[in-house]
Amino acid sequence: MVSLIFTCTNNNLSELHVRLNNISPEEILAELQELLDKANDGIRIKHFVLGLSILGRKYNESNHKEKLSLSCQQLGFELIRRYPRSTPLLASSISLLALVANDTRVRKRYKHDAEHYDLGLIITVLKITLERAKEEKDETKEEVMAETLRKGCLFIGAVCNDEEDLGLLSIILSEGGLELILEAADWYRFHEDVANWALWAIFTLSFNNLPAKAQLIRSQGIQVTLTLMENNPTCKEVIRHGIAILFDLLRENDDDDGGIAWNPWEVRKIAVVSGIQHRVFCAMTDFSDTKDIMMMGQEILIGTGYRGDIPKLNEL
Repeated sequence: MVSLIFTCTNNNLSELHVRLNNISPEEILAELQELLDKANDGIRIKHFVLGLSILGRKYNESNHKEKLSLSCQQLGFELIRRYPRSTPLLASSISLLALVANDTRVRKRYKHDAEHYDLGLIITVLKITLERAKEEKDETKEEVMAETLRKGCLFIGAVCNDEEDLGLLSIILSEGGLELILEAADWYRFHEDVANWALWAIFTLSFNNLPAKAQLIRSQGIQVTLTLMENNPTCKEVIRHGIAILFDLLRENDDDDGGIAWNPWEVRKIAVVSGIQHRVFCAMTDFSDTKDIMMMGQEILIGTGYRGDIPKLNEL
């Protein structure tokens, strides 16, 4: 295996791509794990990035994901610790972690083995990436950072789909994960893909969770959501996720409040002052044939005391 690694790192990426495509995901994992023991250079970074991309595709296609998930998680964290400032590799590693996040054993590690699988580490490197993006003058490099942050939003949302009630959402909130998503979304407010996955992650974090909703409102979440909808008006998924967040924030909550004082009327006042009625009206006008947008939009407008004609669903 060692001689094979040294040979392939000196081949061009096209040849490497062909070879990795022709071996099993287990073999890719073993090769990348061994490559970690070698010195860092640009060729090996490209090797890792390509290997992780092919590994992710093979993982999706595999009928034996349970045999791969834990090793993929271990590799992802080891690469992030080793190369925290290599943006392309960071994006690939986080993407792999998002893919395996549905595995119960993977999520349990975040709870019970935080020393090795620390969610705070992921949030920290994403925060650093965002700060670097704000200073970056090269548009190509900034786009790679945008993709890294998009995948970070995907990862956080996937982890918080916590069926086992491991308290991972609380960890994400305590580590500043929600604020990170909002800040990244605000910085890349004109970037449809970042906006879309940021809003999806926000919805996943805050749905039916009053502590997360309270933190979202304190962190200007309503205003950021409306800004993303305003700046990406033709992206249906941005509008759909944005309206879903607003609808969930404004509705009455029957769940246990956990001791949190929740006043939906105060939330509605904040939303109205922030311009929710105009933004929702525009969304309903632009997507009048989309049932979920129209139904949630109608409830939002009625619930906030909108005075005027409410757009009707255009059933073709």
